[in-house]
Amino acid sequence: MWIKKLRHPSYTNIFDYNLGNKNLWGTETLLGDWDGEYLFIAKDFYPSSYIEERIGTVANPYCHKPGIPTNNNLIKTLRYFRNIDEESTTTDCNFLYISACFLLRNDGVVRGALPDEQAALAISAPVVLFTMEKMPNLRYVVAMGRQAAASIEAGALEPAIRARNLAYFQVSHPSYAMSDAARFSEWEPIFRKRGRSGRARV
Repeated sequence: MWIKKLRHPSYTNIFDYNLGNKNLWGTETLLGDWDGEYLFIAKDFYPSSYIEERIGTVANPYCHKPGIPTNNNLIKTLRYFRNIDEESTTTDCNFLYISACFLLRNDGVVRGALPDEQAALAISAPVVLFTMEKMPNLRYVVAMGRQAAASIEAGALEPAIRARNLAYFQVSHPSYAMSDAARFSEWEPIFRKRGRSGRARV
């Protein structure tokens, strides 16, 4: 598969580790519904060191990290709007959570600008487009943060969104320090007009 061949000297492709992982995105283990209506795009996953430290200690090293502010705030927001609850499952939640940068940075940095950011996002854009094409029920694309929005606006992703007549929204990255009220206000337009989906558990 062509995705396994993507390379950049400052990054590692997750498939180089030969983990046997079936998930294309590490965050699928949090929100991984490919049949869902919503695609959430953040900047990137964790650095390659996160994977290397977990190899041999967990069954699937390529999974989201519980308890971090990004994931906590995202789930809190979805619960506030009654889109998920304790009965929701990862693969039946109506949301798929991915990254604008598919490759894993090799500098060990969790936050901050990506190494050779424009090139890394350009290399990754076809993987995001591939993901969109594999979501038959996709209706809403949400860019979470500046880099995610820039990656959509700079390449073939924006034309793909227009071609499918998808609703597109930009919000702050979930890790951004802001009050719950401010975050919920920012997300409110995303859910205001849609009504309750038949697929989302409320």
